[in-house]
Amino acid sequence: MICADIAGIGLLKINQLYSLLLIMFQNFSLQNIDFSRMEYVILINLSTSFLGTLFLIPLVKKFGEKFNIIDTPNKRKLHTNSIVRLGGIALFIGFVIGLLSVLFTGVLESYSLENISAYGRIFLFMATGIFFLGLFDDLFNLSPRFRLFYQFIIASITWVNNLSIDTLDFSYINPNLSNVELPATISYLITVFWIVGIINAFNWIDGADGLAAGIFIIAAFSFLIIEYTSGVQYLTCILASVIGPVIAFFIFNYNPAKILMGDSGSYFLGFNLSIASFISSTDANLGLNFVVVLLIMFIPIIDMAFVIFNRIKKGKSPFIPDKTHLHHRLLKSGLNQKETVKIIWGLAIILSIFALVLKGIFDPIFIFYSFILYIFFDVRIKRFLKKIFS
Repeated sequence: MICADIAGIGLLKINQLYSLLLIMFQNFSLQNIDFSRMEYVILINLSTSFLGTLFLIPLVKKFGEKFNIIDTPNKRKLHTNSIVRLGGIALFIGFVIGLLSVLFTGVLESYSLENISAYGRIFLFMATGIFFLGLFDDLFNLSPRFRLFYQFIIASITWVNNLSIDTLDFSYINPNLSNVELPATISYLITVFWIVGIINAFNWIDGADGLAAGIFIIAAFSFLIIEYTSGVQYLTCILASVIGPVIAFFIFNYNPAKILMGDSGSYFLGFNLSIASFISSTDANLGLNFVVVLLIMFIPIIDMAFVIFNRIKKGKSPFIPDKTHLHHRLLKSGLNQKETVKIIWGLAIILSIFALVLKGIFDPIFIFYSFILYIFFDVRIKRFLKKIFS
């Protein structure tokens, strides 16, 4: 009875949304569109970046095949064929195309570099720097120590330019602790290790076809919703411009993958997520709610933490790859790649919806819907239900 009532409330909200969309489309006319509105700018950013990457991926794939820039199979990797690993190039160029699409909206002045906050500018410059680190690694196979050193340099430059975690929000513990300021040394350590940690966590989760791309889309959409509702326009545009390319890339990366994002793609996307998680709190001088951020980023973070702990426990270097990641363990349980990836996506969706409910953006009813959605993703639950009702 209670579930029926909850579902009824949810259906009422969906019907109201449907009615609103119907009215919008009935009155739709190109002459009536105000392209300076935030919603249309986001749509243009996302669409042009998507189309740019969709067009570029076949070209990048041919380039990689011609110059033999491929990822070869081994006992740790899941793919059995050699695959081009330069997808990050198409992602990055598509991202740039998305940002430049603002030229066609007539609101260039509002979204020019001069009018983007200093935090937004350093975000873009450092994201470019981390992309090139990954690209050089894809091309020349850089040493792990050099990559880690470069990442710390990028993160340190980011902190020096005041894009940092300076205050934390502990209001869920005590209402008076909503804006706890951190000493400079603690701020530096937390900021740098957070950025470097998320970059590598996202890189490590990129082990099954479509997994990292799907995790990124879920997390980035969550942050986009947070920034849009908070009115942080420039960051909303940046996120829209990076989500579009990843959706296009996903079409070619889903099992069986035709191209891989490589380190250039995973480093670039990981850096974007690490900064998007706290840039608006820095910009508005507000405490960072780590609970919300950790929920959205939980899958790659817990996966990396488990792998590092497990390797150290066995007396191995945490930097030597193995098959102890979450997707490897699910595969060992008898699932195939598609089933494994869908289960992890389902968990990521539930956790992100929890985060948005805690943030006060989503109604608690969406938690109920997220569990229903997860049932469709989790093949084990579907098998169990099939046995019950068959």
